[in-house]
Amino acid sequence: MRCTWILIATLAVVAPRAMADVRPRVAQVDTAFDTAAATVTRLQKAQAAALAERAAVTRRYDAELAEIDQLKRQKASWRRDRALRSKLASSLETAKALTSIAARIRRGEAELTKAKAAAAAALDVAIARATPATRPQLERRRAQFAAPSQHKKIVLPDDALDPLADPEELESQAAALRDAEAALTAEVTRLARRAERFDLVAEARRQHDRAESMSQGDDDDVRRVAVRPGGGGSEGAADTGLAPTDGAPEAAASGRDLATALAAVVDARTVDALRQSDRSTDPSTWAAAARQAKDAVAARLELLRKRRLAIEARARELRRP
Repeated sequence: MRCTWILIATLAVVAPRAMADVRPRVAQVDTAFDTAAATVTRLQKAQAAALAERAAVTRRYDAELAEIDQLKRQKASWRRDRALRSKLASSLETAKALTSIAARIRRGEAELTKAKAAAAAALDVAIARATPATRPQLERRRAQFAAPSQHKKIVLPDDALDPLADPEELESQAAALRDAEAALTAEVTRLARRAERFDLVAEARRQHDRAESMSQGDDDDVRRVAVRPGGGGSEGAADTGLAPTDGAPEAAASGRDLATALAAVVDARTVDALRQSDRSTDPSTWAAAARQAKDAVAARLELLRKRRLAIEARARELRRP
């Protein structure tokens, strides 16, 4: 009798597990995605740690600047000057640490974007192979790896020369201006590529319209058109134009996105031109707005470079014995 009860208890435990093993399992995503997803998770943790470190160092830097400002308000003395020199040296090291952390964060963002793109590509392959039952789940996961916006708002540091600033403060200001120059240089390159690409699109559209006009005069017969599966248009009426948000990364942002990113860099007229370009369907208008923004950013870059050189010259002058 005891053996019978033991057998029944054993079956009660093992049977549900056996039934669970025969249930249909959700199709697993390719190993390529698992590797890319693990890389994304690792990079996201590293970015979070770097951002936390930058926040802590920024708080320390602000506290040091407040102490320096307080020392400058005190009456000049040997003790005050010695404490001020010490605080200035400490704040300069903190500024260098902030610059290093910012560079590490930028590299991490680039690596994270690349890893997310790899994960998205692996998911695209898995979605194409998935069954109708498992495809929605994979598509939801795919949305988690959407590419971030390529254009963030550019905030420029103070470029005014303070005649009362110490050499250390001027050198720190010059370093911030160099970082801003690098950001503006990259923006000029992106805008130039954007304008060039839209010029090519506009030329392709003009050639298409010219070919359509010539073909209409050939004969009055009804032409056969091949309707594409799932579409309502014809091969003869295909549009060669692209929207401002199609294609390469440098053309991925809309005019409104660019206007927001460059609001603190370019003049109001250029900002309005970028926003109004979204209302047009002419690629020539998109190209013209991109060229106008490129010229405005290049002009601001040149002005920033001149002021940075003046600040560096002032710092060298103050360090001369």
